Amino acid sequence: MSKPVISTLPQKVVITDENEALLEKVVLADMVLEENTLMGNISDKVTGKPLEGVCVKICDNDYQPIIYNFTDVDGNFSLQGKFPSYIRIIAAKKGYITFSSDGLPSTGLDKKAINIEMMPALDGGIVLFGNVRDAQQHPAGGIKITLYKANSLNPYDFSFSNSEGLYVFDNIEPGYYRLSFQSQNYVERIVNLEVGKDQPILTIETVFLKRKNLKGTIYGVITDTNGVPVNNALVVLLNGNNIPIQVTHTNDKGVYLFYRLENGSYTIIAR
Repeated sequence: MSKPVISTLPQKVVITDENEALLEKVVLADMVLEENTLMGNISDKVTGKPLEGVCVKICDNDYQPIIYNFTDVDGNFSLQGKFPSYIRIIAAKKGYITFSSDGLPSTGLDKKAINIEMMPALDGGIVLFGNVRDAQQHPAGGIKITLYKANSLNPYDFSFSNSEGLYVFDNIEPGYYRLSFQSQNYVERIVNLEVGKDQPILTIETVFLKRKNLKGTIYGVITDTNGVPVNNALVVLLNGNNIPIQVTHTNDKGVYLFYRLENGSYTIIAR
């Protein structure tokens, strides 16, 4: 970055017949920077070209914000503020890895230019973003979401919805996909989608899941009069009209289980 100077005060020059060759001497004075003024330049680390529109932020040593600005067309920036003894510099631009400095002593930084080189970021592909809700529009957390390519049976990637029902995929290539939403408490849902190359972030329409009708269960332990579990005991389940509807046997711990039962009253008979 070139040495900063300030414009001179206007000087009046009068040309007459006698002094038409008069040359007025003009002196450019150095610019006196105010205390706590940081100046610098940001460039591409690979090409060396200046970067315009970089957001440059000054924070204290604990990352509390102080001031920010943007680089000009030549990659130059200037920031003024009341700086503590130690500061950090953060610089960000789309397509580049965010730069962050270590804690720097602010004393003396206003006496020199700070040059920063930013590394281009690798192409992270397309980002898919969406949310899952139940039939009452409440967020559905813990839903496993599996991403498949076109007609492939092999998962391309998977994720889980958070407590707000939100999920995200990254590094996605353009093409046709399908999403499978699975949970123990909800009926599986399949969503097909097309990802275009001109969509850096694709927001997927909200997916609503229907709860499974798991119905009820009845289980227990069969023992003898001494409290010892009875193995292979016959257990019959009768409905409210005393009609047998399910039959099972206990295991070696005397445990039995009936499941997929509708709401109502039941009777248990064991032998």
